[in-house]
Amino acid sequence: MEIPELTSATIDIVVDNFIDVFEPSLPGVVERAAPGRLKKPLVAAHGLAILVTAQRNGQSRRILMDTSNSPLVFFNNLEALDIPVDSLDALFLSHGHPDHYGALKELLQRRQTPLDIYLHPASYLPKLLVTPRGRVGPWTLAREELLQLGARLHENTAPTLLPDLGLITGPIEASVGYETPLPGPKRIVAGQEERDTFEDEQALILRVKGRGLVVLAACSHPGITNIVKYAQKLAGEETVAAVIGGFHLTAGGAELIQNTIRGLQELNIGLILSGHCTGFRALTQLMAAFPKTFMVSCVGTRVSIN
Repeated sequence: MEIPELTSATIDIVVDNFIDVFEPSLPGVVERAAPGRLKKPLVAAHGLAILVTAQRNGQSRRILMDTSNSPLVFFNNLEALDIPVDSLDALFLSHGHPDHYGALKELLQRRQTPLDIYLHPASYLPKLLVTPRGRVGPWTLAREELLQLGARLHENTAPTLLPDLGLITGPIEASVGYETPLPGPKRIVAGQEERDTFEDEQALILRVKGRGLVVLAACSHPGITNIVKYAQKLAGEETVAAVIGGFHLTAGGAELIQNTIRGLQELNIGLILSGHCTGFRALTQLMAAFPKTFMVSCVGTRVSIN
């Protein structure tokens, strides 16, 4: 599929699970926010929100991927990073979990103009989590509320181009056997509880001139190796400049972590920036396996691909 070729892409981590002022930068590519230079302190929390600014043909477009778990965290960091809510051209919701749509309704309320939102319709299904400590949820993203608040909904079940920006993948095609959704997450369909297959989880693919692909994966419930391989297939492009997002590895155990590391090593990715649901133990092993190309995703991190 022909994905628009960007002159450059800038990715700002608005909300993530980590903040660490001592994490190193990579001059010209990865820059960390300097806390004393911001309007107010940044806040980390279990959730994700990523701002993409794409340059093409002299024009700039801004799309937000997800809105974290909480309006409190989300709007604090937007203000700290000087990102006005009306500067967003569109929003891509990666999947229907509340740590990704937590501030969505308030974002719509604060805007002066309607907002285009791209998502899979299965994101509206009630979701819950079964853990060793008990059940959590269900949570529901209400379609009708979004429409009442001025959302212009674009619901897709297949790969879909975003004008002058990139491609959202549609449901992820599985190509490696070791990556399958974990048994804890559930969804409710027609009143019946079932294992969540995460058909609603999608990734965002960018193509930057002379650099290759940038893959943004929010939680990677279908597997980060599956996601990158599917992005390569859809784009007809093997070169991957960067993979950014959460990988959901520690909860899957040691074997999944090691298999995923081997899978990523085969893909020769230029930069791996991971945080959110990856888990601390998996992050330390990724760092050891990719000492030159792995970095922890912290709130206030900016990645520039140009």
